[in-house]
Amino acid sequence: PQVMDHYGELAELAESEYDTDDPDAIDAATLGTWTIYDLESKFDYEWDPLSGEPDPNHAAVAKERTVAENPKDEDGIEIGFKSFFGPSNPIDTRTIVGSRDSFMVDEKSRDDAMLTPQFAPGDVEEEFNENFVKFRKSLDIMETYVDPFLPEDILVPRHVAKWHGYPEQTNFRPQNYTNNRFTPVEKKTDFDALSPFRARQLAVEMARAQNAEWMRPEVHLARHAEIREPYEKCQTLVGTLRKGDVDPEIVQQMEPALKILGSCVDLLSTWQDEETGGIVLRFYYYGLMKNKHGMKAWTESLLQEECGMNINNVVFETGFRRRDPAYEGGDYYYGPYTS
Repeated sequence: PQVMDHYGELAELAESEYDTDDPDAIDAATLGTWTIYDLESKFDYEWDPLSGEPDPNHAAVAKERTVAENPKDEDGIEIGFKSFFGPSNPIDTRTIVGSRDSFMVDEKSRDDAMLTPQFAPGDVEEEFNENFVKFRKSLDIMETYVDPFLPEDILVPRHVAKWHGYPEQTNFRPQNYTNNRFTPVEKKTDFDALSPFRARQLAVEMARAQNAEWMRPEVHLARHAEIREPYEKCQTLVGTLRKGDVDPEIVQQMEPALKILGSCVDLLSTWQDEETGGIVLRFYYYGLMKNKHGMKAWTESLLQEECGMNINNVVFETGFRRRDPAYEGGDYYYGPYTS
C-alpha cells in the first residue's frame, strides 16, 4: 500500500545486488564464531612435516647469527627453567645477535630505486662508511627491551629467527610392529605366514611358556607331583579332594543353601571351632574357574544370611584344574584334567 512507501525499503532488498552464492565468500554472520572447520585451516608459515620439504625452522636459524646455547647460571642450570613448567627464558638459541638494519636499509629487503643516495658518486667517505657498517654488524650485540607485563629483570630479545610452527601431533608416527621388541629380528616368529587360528594358538603358547601344562606330559606330571608332595606327606585335607568328617547337624542347618547351589558343588568336610563356634566348610567346586572366587564369596554370604550360620571360611577345591579349556577355544592343552 502507498502508506508504507515512506518507511523505505527492506535491508535485504537493498543488499540483494551484492548477494552471491560464492562458496568462498566471507559471511559476516559467522565472523568471530569458531567451528570444527577451523581445524582444517592452515597458515602460510606453518610447515607440514609430511610434505618432504626441509624444516624451515632449522633453515631460519642457519641463515642468522644466533646464541650458541641457552644462557645458564653459575650452577650450569638453564636460566628460567622450572622442572614443572619447563624453560621460560625469552633468550634462547633462536635469538639473533648483532645489529639489524631497518626494512628499508637491510640488504635482504631494500630497494635501491626507492632510497635517496647517502653519498654522492665518488665520495671518499663511502668506503669508510661500508667498513664501519661491517664492523658494527660483526659485534655480538643483542638488542633487547623490557616487556611491561614481565618482571624488570627479564630481557626480551628484539630480533629472533622466524618460527614457522609445527602442527599439533594427534597420533604416533607409523613404525614397524617389531619396534621395541626384545626378540632379535632373525629369531622373530613369522605370524603372518600362519593361519589366524594357529597364530593365536602359538601366541598363547608363547605367553604361557612358563606353565607346566605346556611341557611334555612327563614333565607336567612331575611338576604336579612336586606341588602335591607337601599335601600327600602330611595327608592334609585343604588343597586336595579328600573327603573328611561331616557333621550331620551342620549339613541339616545348611540344607537351604545346598538346594540353591545344586550340582555346582559337593560337600567334602566340615569343621567347627569349639571355642568360637566358627565353621569352616570345604566344597568340591564344578563351576567355571573364572567364577570361583565370586561363587566362594556368594556362598559364604548365603550361608550366613539364609541359614544363620557362623561361617569362618568357605574353601572351594578344584584339584588339578586351573582353567576351563572348553571356554578357551576348545583346545585341551594337556588332555582332560585329572582330579
